[in-house]
Amino acid sequence: MSFEKNFITFDQLPPSSTTDRPPGDVERGVSRALGATDELPAISAYSSFTAVDDLESVSDFSIRTRAARYFQEQVDTERSDLLLIACSFISGVIDSAAFNAWGSFASMQTGNVVFLALGVSGQPPEPRFRWAKSLIAIATFISAVLFFTHASRLLGPLRRSTLLASFMLQTGSILASSILVETGIIDSEISSSIHGVHWLQMVPITLLAFQAAGQIVTSRMVQVEEIPTVVLTTVLADLFIDPRLLAKTNLVRNRRGATVLALFGGAMLSGALTKAIGLSCSLWLAAGIKGVITICWALWRPKANVAGSRRCWP
Repeated sequence: MSFEKNFITFDQLPPSSTTDRPPGDVERGVSRALGATDELPAISAYSSFTAVDDLESVSDFSIRTRAARYFQEQVDTERSDLLLIACSFISGVIDSAAFNAWGSFASMQTGNVVFLALGVSGQPPEPRFRWAKSLIAIATFISAVLFFTHASRLLGPLRRSTLLASFMLQTGSILASSILVETGIIDSEISSSIHGVHWLQMVPITLLAFQAAGQIVTSRMVQVEEIPTVVLTTVLADLFIDPRLLAKTNLVRNRRGATVLALFGGAMLSGALTKAIGLSCSLWLAAGIKGVITICWALWRPKANVAGSRRCWP
């Protein structure tokens, strides 16, 4: 039996097969000679094959991914006391303006509780229903504390996105109050709080009490409890109880002292601005500072050595 038919040589191909034709064409010729039925197209040796990715789509995806990771980072609470001291200044500005114009506090609920208790006892006789403002401010503050607390725990109290959302809400509340006063929708005359209760004034009081709750919740979440941002009674007591009051280095004492000065300075400046320009000027100032704090949280450095909190943005 002869096995010659099972072999093929290049001599059996056309004369130009091995000289004038590219290697890919030679391979196809061999395949045809062998009777291949599942021939696939060959890539010519003289052609180039380049895989081009959609670089723009990849780049967009990368940016979105890094941005998402960036806002999911936990922030480093070191130096966050500076932002809380600024919040104390805001509380001084707002409470000074609110009490001066509307006869009620937005941040300091101790004063509102006293006003409410006086109202229950029928004192003072004028203005009537002043206690109602205090009651609404207290109720709003409590509700907002519950809201900010549970929302922060659900989303992650130290996440950048959580702090940003919280302070954006706070800034928006002050801005809304500023616009209401600036446009004249809300009466800001001091005489209006003396001669009666204007129920529309409840709107800015509610908004300002809401943002105040966000501040104190933040101070608890970042664990800087010596700066509550909205009240000074316990701060003053703790400041002078401190056995290391006169120590050369005492960070907690410094924080408490700065908080007292910040709130006092904010209240004094607000009074001067309200007298010289008007209530809206004080509210615009508070909104501006709160907006700057919001931007600071957006740029604050992440917490090191925490899973899911590595640096992911240049």
